[in-house]
Order: sequence, then structure tokens, then C-alpha cells
Amino acid sequence: MGSGLVGRGKKDAYKMPFYSTSMEEETWQKHCIDNNIRISPYGIHQEPGKWKIAIAFGLYKKGETISFSPSVYDKHTIWPEYYKMCKYYYDKHTR
Repeated sequence: MGSGLVGRGKKDAYKMPFYSTSMEEETWQKHCIDNNIRISPYGIHQEPGKWKIAIAFGLYKKGETISFSPSVYDKHTIWPEYYKMCKYYYDKHTR
């Protein structure tokens, strides 16, 4: 029986890093969720620790087109960039 501790194996490279949000970031994210602006990290196939950001608008529809950020992010940049995108749409719709 194992010790219950998570090792630093290959699967860990695919896990999202921990990020502590500020109250402002939570406000930006909530605005997007409430207005059906779907922003999410999207893992790059067979590239552990690399993500793009996916953006879709409106209610989910099967077969819909999703837009992706042109940049590739790592574990240090994925969450700050995610919240920058949330802020962009928050500012765009509240000003």
C-alpha cells in the first residue's frame, strides 16, 4: 500500500498549478461566467506544462467553434494571463 503522497511523476506535469486569486480577479471571473463568456485554460496535447487559453461566447452548442490564444503559457503564466483575459471582457462590458 502506498504512502498516500503524490509523487512528481509524468501525470503531475499535466496538473494545473495552484494560484491564489485576488478579490478583483474573482469579480472579473464572475462577470464572465454570469455573461456566458467562457474562458478556460486548455492543455496542449502531449506537451506537459503548456497551455493555451480557450474562449467561447454564449451557451454551449455541440460542434461550436472555440477561439484560442495565439500564445502558449507555462505554469508560471497561465493563471495571470487567464485573469487578464477575464479583466479585458469585464472592462469591455462594464465601461
